[in-house]
Amino acid sequence: MLERIKTVLLRNRQKKIVALILSTALWFFVMSSQDPVINGSYDVPISMVNVPPKYKALYADQNIRVRLRAPRSYFIDYSENNVRAFANLRDFTGEGEYDIPVETSYPKGFELESVSPAMVRVKLDPFVERQIPAEIIITGSPVEGSIVKNLDRSSDNLTLIGAKTAVNSVRRVIGYIGLNDNAETFDIPVPLSAVDENGREVSDVRVVPSAITVTVVIESNIQKKVVPVVVEVAAPAGREIEKITVNPQNVEITGATEIVNQIEAIKTETLTLPVNVKSFIGKLKFVVPDGVTLSEYEVDANISLKE
Repeated sequence: MLERIKTVLLRNRQKKIVALILSTALWFFVMSSQDPVINGSYDVPISMVNVPPKYKALYADQNIRVRLRAPRSYFIDYSENNVRAFANLRDFTGEGEYDIPVETSYPKGFELESVSPAMVRVKLDPFVERQIPAEIIITGSPVEGSIVKNLDRSSDNLTLIGAKTAVNSVRRVIGYIGLNDNAETFDIPVPLSAVDENGREVSDVRVVPSAITVTVVIESNIQKKVVPVVVEVAAPAGREIEKITVNPQNVEITGATEIVNQIEAIKTETLTLPVNVKSFIGKLKFVVPDGVTLSEYEVDANISLKE
């Protein structure tokens, strides 16, 4: 039986080998014509791997074009979600800027043709901490006849935590309290935000604590009054004051009724003029009486002496 099978297989052996080669070639031809090898590309976002501890990787948010070669069916079966582009930071451990080659990963069966751009600029920014005071901003006003006398905070020690570049961009930490004809002292939690020099929130920085409790001390029986400004000047010996001009000429004072009623004018700190001076142009600070707040805290003064 085996001999008979062997005889059948070996009969016309050369023709059978030629037929096998031709059929194999035909199969590859048909398959290649039905599923040809083509080039294609995917635009994928760049990501970072192996970022060293206590550092943040800063880089331009960009897409990487990965050009691949594979049978056409592969581009149908796979999408950009199956392709990755990344910068490997395993060999970079210190603060600074580095040009790092872009690496890729993609499904088996693809061949890499090109990557564009081939390098990305990455900045390693260390995480730091910084102390900063909070600035509480009052909007609105208490009930008529009352003022906000003081803001007592649960904490004055705030800490900024984040990458150095972001932390250094913070100019203020602010919180807002809205008043709506409040008549009595009250406590309120105040969320805090870190902002840059343009008032935009720096979202990459964490404020610790993120909120503080503020006691808004409201004082009633308050009166407002506009009084004149009096400039106190000590002229040099033998010289006389010729003219004093101030701006503003009047200032509004606010305080308890019994205190405000006793004040007829607000004086400046005494200005002592040197012997050889002919005039003075500048700002003078007010002397603020206890229990009183002013609408202005300094005045522009123009003082001239007689020749």
